[in-house]
Amino acid sequence: LEKPQKFLSIVLRPQMKSWLTRGAFILMGFTAVAGLWFVVEGTAYFGLLAPSIAAAVRLPLLVVGFVLAIGSAVYTAFLFGQAEGRDLWQSTLLPAHLVIQALMVGSAVLLLLGLFVPVPAAMVTGLIWIFGLSLIVDLFVILLGEFGMPHASEVAARAAHEISHGKYKNHFWSGAIGLGHVLPLVLIIAAIFSTGVAPVLLAVAALATIIGLYLFEHAFVMAPQEVPNS
Repeated sequence: LEKPQKFLSIVLRPQMKSWLTRGAFILMGFTAVAGLWFVVEGTAYFGLLAPSIAAAVRLPLLVVGFVLAIGSAVYTAFLFGQAEGRDLWQSTLLPAHLVIQALMVGSAVLLLLGLFVPVPAAMVTGLIWIFGLSLIVDLFVILLGEFGMPHASEVAARAAHEISHGKYKNHFWSGAIGLGHVLPLVLIIAAIFSTGVAPVLLAVAALATIIGLYLFEHAFVMAPQEVPNS
């Protein structure tokens, strides 16, 4: 991973049993579909593509893009699953957890963009619901699922303890939980009952969530690697 020049080896000599290779092709596919969507929308906007053709192309791109988007979000769970020496990464909740996080941060980014581009009111309402509900669900998954249930091995339990009560406890409680979940939920409630400052509150909530998720993922990736397997 620290040698990007090796990327061509993944493409030209792929080991399809490896989730590193599968993930690379999933990401390339998603990038290609997103690029095609950009081209279609751009050419349609400038009148270079007939509206009927643009409408016909959107649905298949949307379907394929949705599947690849889910794959882009969850393939890391299976990649971590192949790292059998890191027991905390073997959680069966991880694929679902990554989808929840994708919904959480995806809706947050779109709400943040609302400061810079006009977004229809109905879309903003839908994004607020997705953002708020995914924050609540993610909070339950973290506290009751990933860290609330007994772990399958002593190594996994030690890594989890290192995150929640050890070296990374500030990343976890102050960052992931406080900054990344509690504060955004408070700001969402405040935005619902406010008027002129609602977009700003939602943007701050979005930024807090993104930073909080970064801190959580940093702890989740680093802590299991620092715990000896024996």
